[in-house]
Amino acid sequence: MTLSRRLIITVAASVGVAIVGVALAMGFLARDALIEQAEDQALLVAGLIASEANRAEHTADEIDRMIVRQMEAQALAIARHLDDHSHEAESRDNLGIFFAKLTADSAVDDIWLLDERGRPLVRAVGGLSESGVLDLASAGIDPRAVEALVSGRRFSVAFQSVPPMGWEKPIRYVGVRAATRETVLVGTLAAETGGPGDVIGIGAALDSLAGREAIRSIWVVNDLLHLIGMATFEDRVSSAADAALSADDQDLATRVLGVDGAESFLGENALHVAAPILDRGGVATGAAVIHMQRDHLDQLFEDHIKYGLIVAAAAFAIGSIIAAVSARRIVQPVTALTTAAAEVDTDTLSFAPETLDPVAVRRDELGTLVRVFQNMVRQVQAREEYLESMVRARTRELEASNAQLEKAKERMESELKIAHALQGAILPKTMPENPTYSGHAVMTPAREMGGDFYDFFTLDDGRLSVVMADVSGKGVPAAFFMAIARTVMRAAAGRHPDPGPCLQEVNDAICEQNPQDLFVTLFYGILDPDSGEFVYANAGHNPPFVVKRPGDVLPLPMTGGMAVGVMPGMPYDEDAVTLAPGDTMFLYTDGITEAMNVDQEEFTEARLEAVLAEGRDLPVDSVLENVTSAVVKFVGEAEQSDDITCVVLRYDGATDDSVSG
Repeated sequence: MTLSRRLIITVAASVGVAIVGVALAMGFLARDALIEQAEDQALLVAGLIASEANRAEHTADEIDRMIVRQMEAQALAIARHLDDHSHEAESRDNLGIFFAKLTADSAVDDIWLLDERGRPLVRAVGGLSESGVLDLASAGIDPRAVEALVSGRRFSVAFQSVPPMGWEKPIRYVGVRAATRETVLVGTLAAETGGPGDVIGIGAALDSLAGREAIRSIWVVNDLLHLIGMATFEDRVSSAADAALSADDQDLATRVLGVDGAESFLGENALHVAAPILDRGGVATGAAVIHMQRDHLDQLFEDHIKYGLIVAAAAFAIGSIIAAVSARRIVQPVTALTTAAAEVDTDTLSFAPETLDPVAVRRDELGTLVRVFQNMVRQVQAREEYLESMVRARTRELEASNAQLEKAKERMESELKIAHALQGAILPKTMPENPTYSGHAVMTPAREMGGDFYDFFTLDDGRLSVVMADVSGKGVPAAFFMAIARTVMRAAAGRHPDPGPCLQEVNDAICEQNPQDLFVTLFYGILDPDSGEFVYANAGHNPPFVVKRPGDVLPLPMTGGMAVGVMPGMPYDEDAVTLAPGDTMFLYTDGITEAMNVDQEEFTEARLEAVLAEGRDLPVDSVLENVTSAVVKFVGEAEQSDDITCVVLRYDGATDDSVSG
């Protein structure tokens, strides 16, 4: 599609869409206003129903109080009758007959006579006198109400029973205390009430709304959605099935029971509105669901849409004419500029900018754009010629530089291989031979050179020294610092028979010759092969694990020392543990426990303990292989993030030759 056609369609369509959008917005706003008005009307209807319900409830409360006073008078009359006549044990049958006659001839349904301790003496219910053992609990009578009368705290009390059997009806009792300190309980069946469903004022409220044209039907339900009132103002709703509340209306009524305002939705034939019915305490005891005519809403919306479409069509026609007139003046210069740009894209140097001079003389934005384009083409042509000459020169220089870099890379790789071999050579491959212990070690650097190191050597008195260290950082600087720390450590171990003073001298020496402010965490221990005692000091390193022969894996307690090279003059405490024959000590760096997989999860000390416990009976070299294999399997495809170094030392126990020596 050409640019001119797009301009025509864009201008006309934009105006038409804008007008249609305004029409739709006005239609929806008008409809929302009418819906809001309908919701307010529903709230007024619900308020009217609630007012009638509250008035009827107030009347019911007054009637209830009158019934209680009447029952109290009956109970007092019976009490005075007891005061005037004998009611010893031999006349209780006569009292039972008297009470039974009262329950048969009056509104009283149940009569009890209790002694001064609240124990039942006589009972008559429903015209019959009961005999035998009488129990207040069987009638659901609260003993606290009886106790208030018996104790004399109260001389009259009203309460309702709670029958233990669910099918029995509750009885409302009024009790009084006689002058003889006996108690009379008079009861009648309690009236069953159910909120708005039993209020006689709802029918009058619905009848008062019958003359409103907008209202088609009204349903009144209680808080359990039971229909308690209904009025319809159209002939087609006549049967009970038509009067039933639909599922959508039930959902609407359920929603308004928990809110303060009204809610609504547009149905197929009517606007459905619901509002809560509130009692005098502001609690929703029911809901009013109203169907209101939606003809006016639909007609208003259709009118807005119709008029909007008519105006949009007219605007589209006018916009098309204006766009057609303007497109010719706009499109021709743009077409010329587009053709020129395509030629420049094909061959920049062959394009002649002067061909655009007829358009460049224009004084509008298109003329300015063409003039800028001409200047840009001239600059690009000059710059392209210059760049081509520069590219040829730089290509020759890069070829020479690449050859030099390749030689430097080969030399650096060769030197790193030699340094890696030298670093591995300075670390001991095997542990000193001794029948009382055995061990093995392995180190896998994260780069060509690593900062971890281990060491084991025999002191002059025959004890075995074991070192495990981790230098901060990686690569060549850490490797050089490792070599320095190992040399200083060996020299200090020859002068100090105990680990603590040895680490103190190593720390002071490292601090004096540490220009890069590197530091090293270091564990140093000495094993006595005769006794199995292992004395150690820890300078901020991971505590080794001791794998007991039964299978327990225990970390060595920390000694609280700071990493070597941080601050001179630091003390290093010692601790000791005695290894039993068959116990295995595992020394390691954090490259094992902090090894990460592709999900950035660490191997953790818990996994290491589990692997050590499983391999407690393996040879020392197999213990190392078991641990490293578990780490490699856990890491998977992830790159090794730190040096991995570990040493296994197993104490086999002193022999007769070693002890005698």
